[in-house]
Amino acid sequence: MNQIRLIAKAASNPIDCRGLTPQALHGQSEPAILALNLSSGGRVGDAFDVVIAQTDDTLPRLMFEHTTAQHHAIGLEMAQGEIMVTHAAGDFLGAGMQGGVIICRGNTGDRLADRMRRGLCLVEGTVGAYAGANLRAGTLGILGQTGDYLGYGMKRGTLLLGAEPNPQATWVDCGQHTLPFLSLLYQSFRGLDSQFAHLSNQRVQRWMGDMGGLGKAEMLWLLPNV
Repeated sequence: MNQIRLIAKAASNPIDCRGLTPQALHGQSEPAILALNLSSGGRVGDAFDVVIAQTDDTLPRLMFEHTTAQHHAIGLEMAQGEIMVTHAAGDFLGAGMQGGVIICRGNTGDRLADRMRRGLCLVEGTVGAYAGANLRAGTLGILGQTGDYLGYGMKRGTLLLGAEPNPQATWVDCGQHTLPFLSLLYQSFRGLDSQFAHLSNQRVQRWMGDMGGLGKAEMLWLLPNV
């Protein structure tokens, strides 16, 4: 597998990581990536060390390592490929995603997957406010605690939750259900390097919403199987 590692240097100021996607970095050399400009100022080489492991011409897996809450907009509007965040991420992780897979093993800031259109975004840690806001399609999974305004303005898609969410005034509680179709979703997780690959829960608490919008999205809190 082709892989590009972006190893974060200590950051005292916010780092805008938009544009650093598998598709954008595909085929570029280490010096070329280091010389790319960042929207927050400076170049990639000022914020990251870069290591490329290339075996063929396929789209690389992009690894963000040792990032913190200062690293914002990782995977912004990505369309294909896979991003792995091994530590924390800042605001707007996966915002505007149009495809591909993002996995974050740590915590994230606000506006996770904001305006996501399709794809798969999985977070193993806690997340900030407005996660899944205005999400239009795709699957957003969160194993840790969620913040305020979860799924605000969400149009379609699925929120898969490992912890009970705060009450949401514009989401309708549909009760507890056993959903065998989740096994099909879990099959798509099996090859991922993530805790999500081990899920088997089919018993959920289900909400529909956001009724302030189309009301065609769903929020599923995973419960122990019975």
